[in-house]
Amino acid sequence: MLIMRKTIQLLFAISWLIFGMHNTSLSSELVNTNSESKSFQPFDCKKLKTEYLRINNRNDCLIIQELSNEYEVKSHDIDPNTWNRSLLLRYIDNNDGEKIVAHTWNNVVKWGESSNKQPFSHLAIIDIPDLSKIFESDINQLNSKHYTLPLTARRLDTIDTDNDGDKEIVYLSNREDGRNRNSSWKDVNYIFDLNDSTLSKFGSSHFSHDLMYIDFNNDGYFEIIDYYYDPGGQIEICDLKTNKCSKSKKANQYVDIGFNHILPSNDGAIMFGGCPNLGDTTFCWAKVNYENNKINFKKLDNYELKPKPTDEAKFLIWTGDVNKQQGYWVKGSDKKEFKQADRAWMSATIDYNKDGFVDTIGIEKEVLCKRNDVSKPFNRSGGDCKEEVFLYVFKNINDEKFEKHQIIPTTINDTFRIEKADIDKDGTIDLYGFKQGYYNPWSVCDRQQLKSIYFNKKNEYFEHASSKFIKENFGLYGCERVSNFFEKNGQYYRLFITTPSAESEVAYLGIENYTGKKLASEKEVVNSNQLDALDALLD
Repeated sequence: MLIMRKTIQLLFAISWLIFGMHNTSLSSELVNTNSESKSFQPFDCKKLKTEYLRINNRNDCLIIQELSNEYEVKSHDIDPNTWNRSLLLRYIDNNDGEKIVAHTWNNVVKWGESSNKQPFSHLAIIDIPDLSKIFESDINQLNSKHYTLPLTARRLDTIDTDNDGDKEIVYLSNREDGRNRNSSWKDVNYIFDLNDSTLSKFGSSHFSHDLMYIDFNNDGYFEIIDYYYDPGGQIEICDLKTNKCSKSKKANQYVDIGFNHILPSNDGAIMFGGCPNLGDTTFCWAKVNYENNKINFKKLDNYELKPKPTDEAKFLIWTGDVNKQQGYWVKGSDKKEFKQADRAWMSATIDYNKDGFVDTIGIEKEVLCKRNDVSKPFNRSGGDCKEEVFLYVFKNINDEKFEKHQIIPTTINDTFRIEKADIDKDGTIDLYGFKQGYYNPWSVCDRQQLKSIYFNKKNEYFEHASSKFIKENFGLYGCERVSNFFEKNGQYYRLFITTPSAESEVAYLGIENYTGKKLASEKEVVNSNQLDALDALLD
């Protein structure tokens, strides 16, 4: 009897290890990090030594930090500084003071290499004594801490994880640091506490891809949704109040992994993404219900962008592998031209019309690939393919369906995320995107970064910002790599990370206000008759 009981216990333990635990607790295990304290004397952006400098005299601008981490393993010969791929740049106003945080990751292996080497990332935290006085001339130095974190993450955000009014950084484990996906190295998820500078683990070990969070039950605590690679894609949800994590293996039946967002609804939440098994050709929305640490899904709506693919072709991908991609052979091209069924890897949610229902922003790609030698796979990164990208705005109809509202040709595909801010200061929330994540040293300075701005016009539709507006409202300070807009007490700011040149071993973090202040030579003349006539025309 004793032997039988031991056998049953052993079998239970084995099954628990194989199939995974249904409920797990968030770990309180702290992870060691290395840090270095630095001080920096801010200087005017006009003094930045670069040939790529356009000063906007309406705005104040300061360089407030030097960032100079080198790659352990370069992905290109011209690739000296890790901060050309910064994935996080934020202003945070916590109870222990104002901060600016920036995160980037390092290459520790060659692209496409199979390796179990421990990766690491860089985190810079700059203390801001008083943001409202940052442009005053008596600020001699700013103090900061620079951390080396034992992780790599491309899915991260700043969230109040413990309902104390302060934001922490959430990192989802991710193996996209250039290594071959067949590598057995694994990692878990992390929370970095900005108040006490601790890094703690949570969740399970997997290849995370989509980070979402929402307070399902309105208890003041977020639930972290980690959509990760597993056959078909799976979800782990972690309740930050109960410190319990659970897995769902049904998400991939409703919404495919890749560019998902979750938005609140009147009776729970809605998840948006691509539709499963439809070759990146259809958007899907699914109702999400969360009760008793379990997450369930129900199909809500879908929108077909193009027909389901009927063909496939071989493509050389960034890891060095050759994979088959779905799409459509161009008739009469003798297998030299192929339209790939592809998608952009970002989306966003916004209540653009202020009707109380959260709307959806999605990105569609049209990808045409050409090759001369049909015996070789298409090389997309090698220039075989050209893209046309479109921004789709879908209106939420009473949380029951989503209606196509607007399609805009866009450059926002250069970015790694879509962000939101009132950029033109008219009281409506606008959309913007910046080149983030992927670094091209040969075009970083020649291509305008601050270009993907879309104004929300009267909460009715979006309109691309003109180059005139961008030039009149913002400067250009070197080869800018990432930007972030924010507002504090009615004042508007822009954070950015820049390098003086593509080959620079030093990067700089700057802050620019954009009040649109009048120059001394300008006079404000208001012609009420002209304004009345313009209003009548617009009406």
